[in-house]
Amino acid sequence: MNSVFKVTALVNTKLQNYKEKAMSELTDFFEKEWVNNTPKIFVVDDRKTINLLREQETKNNLACWSFGDLAIFILNPQNISKESSHDGSKYNIEKYIKHELCHSFFYMIFGKSKFEWINEGVAIYTSEQLDKYPMPEEFQNFLDNKNVYAESGSVIKLLIDNFGKAKLLDFLRRQSGITDDNTLKNIFKEVYGGNLNYKFFNDLKEK
Repeated sequence: MNSVFKVTALVNTKLQNYKEKAMSELTDFFEKEWVNNTPKIFVVDDRKTINLLREQETKNNLACWSFGDLAIFILNPQNISKESSHDGSKYNIEKYIKHELCHSFFYMIFGKSKFEWINEGVAIYTSEQLDKYPMPEEFQNFLDNKNVYAESGSVIKLLIDNFGKAKLLDFLRRQSGITDDNTLKNIFKEVYGGNLNYKFFNDLKEK
């Protein structure tokens, strides 16, 4: 499988502005400025190249991803409909860029969390994708690593709305490096005074 790629600079004012706006807003959210070696955006033209970069056959819904704190990759916005299962006329590339840059920010500050609902929840919330993933009628999946996208953004919204952002950032710092569920539950209880379970969030939703 080919693993050699040619990279050239791309002048795209719209994408550059999206990145700069997202970085500024993420700086405000995480309360940490990222000055040097900020993530680069790599624009990929087609599914074949995505597969080569990922070294696997990818699902057609994959159109962007982050690479740690080094870079994010996006499918060329002009080819969204052709090279993915998304409708290019409805695909909000600005929000997806911010989503992936949030992953990079998160990785830079806390490292990658073992818990997908934390990684994706923060990215969905900060990139204002709750219109795509609205508040569920009942939380019943994300802690079991199922339907994470559908529920996790609303989880973060409830935590911030009810307890404030400072407590969320404290929780994110404390969970850094944690790999087991029981330790995470203990940290959650120390920060939020409740049990990390579906009832906790369903009760918050009903307030």
